Amino acid sequence: MVTVAVLGPVSVRRDGVALPLPAGKTTELLVRLALDAGELVRTERLIEDLWGGAAGRNTLQVKVSALRKALGDRGLVLGGAAGYTLAVDRGGVDALDVLRVASTVGSLGDAAEVERECAAALSLFGGGGELLSGAGDGAWVAPHRGRLAEARLRLTEEAFAARITLGEAGSLVGELESLVVAHPVRERFWGLLITALYRAGRQADALDAYRRVQRLLAGELGVQPGRELRELERQVLRQDRGLDPPVGNLPGVSASLVGRDADIAAVAGLLGMRRLVTVAGPAGVGKTRLAVEVARSLSPAWLVGLDGVAGGPLWPHVGEAFGVAGATEAVVVDRLRGGALLVVDNCEHLLDEVADLVSRVLRAAPAARVLATSQVPLGVDGEVVHTLEPLSLADSVALFAERAVQQRRSFVFDGDAVAAVCRSLDGLPLAIELASARVKVLSIAEIARRLDDRFALLADPTSRRPARRRTLRAAIGWSYDLLFPDDQRGLWALACFPGGAPLPAFTSVLGALDVPAAAAVDVVDRLVDRSLVRAAGADRYGLLDSVRAYAMERLLDAGLVDVAWGAQAAWVAEAADRAAVGARGAEQAVQVATVRRERANIDAALAWTAEHDPALGLRIATGFGWTWAVLGAGPDGARRIRDAAGDLPPAALLLTGFLEASGGDLDRATADISQGMADDSDVGRLYLAFVRSQQGRAADALALLAECRAGFRARGQDWEEGVSWLLEAWASIALGETDRGRAACDEALRLLAPIGDQWALSHAEALLGELAQAEQRFVDAAAHLRRAASATHALGFAAAEAHHLANLGRALQQSGDPSAAAQTLRRALDVARGTGDLRTAALAGVRLGWVLRALGEPAREPLESAHRWYRAAGRGDAALLAEYLLAALDADDGVAGADDRLVSVLASARQAGDGVVEVLTLETLARVRAATGRISDARDLLAAAETALPAVKHLVTAADRADRDHARANLDSLT
Repeated sequence: MVTVAVLGPVSVRRDGVALPLPAGKTTELLVRLALDAGELVRTERLIEDLWGGAAGRNTLQVKVSALRKALGDRGLVLGGAAGYTLAVDRGGVDALDVLRVASTVGSLGDAAEVERECAAALSLFGGGGELLSGAGDGAWVAPHRGRLAEARLRLTEEAFAARITLGEAGSLVGELESLVVAHPVRERFWGLLITALYRAGRQADALDAYRRVQRLLAGELGVQPGRELRELERQVLRQDRGLDPPVGNLPGVSASLVGRDADIAAVAGLLGMRRLVTVAGPAGVGKTRLAVEVARSLSPAWLVGLDGVAGGPLWPHVGEAFGVAGATEAVVVDRLRGGALLVVDNCEHLLDEVADLVSRVLRAAPAARVLATSQVPLGVDGEVVHTLEPLSLADSVALFAERAVQQRRSFVFDGDAVAAVCRSLDGLPLAIELASARVKVLSIAEIARRLDDRFALLADPTSRRPARRRTLRAAIGWSYDLLFPDDQRGLWALACFPGGAPLPAFTSVLGALDVPAAAAVDVVDRLVDRSLVRAAGADRYGLLDSVRAYAMERLLDAGLVDVAWGAQAAWVAEAADRAAVGARGAEQAVQVATVRRERANIDAALAWTAEHDPALGLRIATGFGWTWAVLGAGPDGARRIRDAAGDLPPAALLLTGFLEASGGDLDRATADISQGMADDSDVGRLYLAFVRSQQGRAADALALLAECRAGFRARGQDWEEGVSWLLEAWASIALGETDRGRAACDEALRLLAPIGDQWALSHAEALLGELAQAEQRFVDAAAHLRRAASATHALGFAAAEAHHLANLGRALQQSGDPSAAAQTLRRALDVARGTGDLRTAALAGVRLGWVLRALGEPAREPLESAHRWYRAAGRGDAALLAEYLLAALDADDGVAGADDRLVSVLASARQAGDGVVEVLTLETLARVRAATGRISDARDLLAAAETALPAVKHLVTAADRADRDHARANLDSLT
């Protein structure tokens, strides 16, 4: 790091080593560039400032070359003809650093921190020599010297104000008397002197000091003291309690707390009932700030910080809070005996010592109370613990926005972007404040991008706070270094589970890291106590993202990354094996819940195996494959299987094809199944029959099912045979063969009911509903479909629920209740979209558009959305119906070419054998022709519709034939 000192004698240091610098104009050039470090100073300005405009560009270039040579790095002085930039951090230039501190120190709330900041900044000025002595005597220097002189005075004022707040009033009077002599018209120094005198018990001297400044200002300037000095005199005269020295040593003002009102009230309430309260929580959650805020309302209160205390007796450290050096137990107890509150901060590394101190204080001073902050409870009798949780997302966003505006007034709030950042920061106030500090130089989008390396981002290099509060890494590292080795390995194990881990999974990985299984419960118990691990329900544990990232770094340092991840993937593979067996039977709900709960862990395992063990990854992906189908995540499941390994074996191709088909990618599904059928032709035919059903090719589906069923029966594959009967029932109903469909349903139930596959059984219930629809028993149909939808909803099978709701909406439409149908179809659309099941969403959208057209309400949006999806997916079971309805809407609206479009749809329907669309299109065309007086055409079209109707009479109801009724009415009026 390069630092530049210009306030006094000029010096440049690289990593602490001084660089020799030439004297004269070269040094003056360095000072001039340093005062605008990081910014371009134009050539003309440099020549004017350093040579009064009397030198040429060549002269400047010579000096720049000399400076570059002296610095030993051409990259430190950038530029050319236009100007030059000193490429060092502005915080590395002493003059710029003091200006920054002078402008911001007044906003700090902690008097001790203000005093430290001011002392450090003032030390940069060195002795009392001339400011910027190496800058020469050009006119350009004067404004800079003026700004720096003012900054020095401002820092001096803030330092004295902080020291008075910290209780040093009496010892400062002499220094303040010297300052008012040196700066007689600077009213802030007079105010500080008056306050110091008053707090030292010298009220008369304080009033005399006011009269002195009053006479001085009147005589020198002909003015009266300013408003603040006049108000201070009134406070002294009436002995205002606001001037009294603070009782205790709490920081004078703290930055506002966001989202902690309930915690403040809770802790204050506990202290009203109990004598020892510990605020516990993870590093960076804001325990200290909360404790200080609570203590303000419970004066007198004394704050004892144990940050830098390594051990030994704690009584002297408590005494320092009272301003007593070398205090003993007796001295401390005597101070607290009157009923004070002792706030003991950061106890986790000194638990035994703090427990002993607190026990003695509470026993010897019955009126005293203790408020402790620690990452782990103290374990003292009578202790009550308040666990401080991370902020909610809303409060996190509010905190980020508030702190960001303090850093940059022009900050533009983008709620979604800030929420995304805060979500990644676990709601930890320290992390949020460190991230918001970066808005000075980074956009929100860039902050979000850099969170992949959060420990580099979440650091404040300009802060002079204790090291563990300047960076997130230091805060977490402090907690980590206090752990036993087994507990550190416990964090490594949990770091491999981004979704949290059940106890058996944690134990499995911990064992691979050489920690005995018998120790696992004790390890996780200690980590929970230390607020490093969060218990998420019964026997499940997880890490905050930031703790996980830190643990992963340490696991990498230990060289055990592959060991840990290999064990994690092995545990996930065992879960996949159980899912492969249980997802088609009575344990289906358990396996589905497991996949939902472990999704992040499954994805993490697949990511690791893709690079290290593809065979294990394929075992995981195919094992969970059917569970993803039940969840309606077919396309995602297919992608996971493809990503797991390069060349897929036949069985994996068949499964991938089915999953693709369930999501509507029928062309790809056909290709995968066809390629994989060599391994198991019967399963391939079953899956291909499903594809054909989605394509509306019921007869082809029946042929495939007839070919595969005997093999299933011969091998005792009851589940596969049962599903084949389900598909047969659907295809038969689609062809109007209701008796065959009923028989197929019965066979499916006979086989599947003993297996206990609730997903398949819900589809059987739904098929009974479709059978009732085909038989025009719409009340019965709706009852069956409601039961199917309710069952899948209760089981959490959202994709199946959406499918059943879409069919229920159609049944309600057929029953003559379009309003209920529209409501149900909207729900189906929402559920399908929520699960990513775009195939069912398209079906529900088409049916919704159908109902809305009948109601005379806007219908294009759901129809056009579905039509776009069908075109992208290679068509589907309602694609042609969507085309018909859009053409019918064009005809309703009088759009040019609507008639031709309907004729085209009619041809497609006849070619595809889609009798429903054929009948509906013929009747819409008849209405159009009748409306334009083409009577003969209209009659012919109606006759053609009646001829086509018998084949689909089970699918088309009177409620669907409004266009026929309009056409007939028009014809009657014309004849």
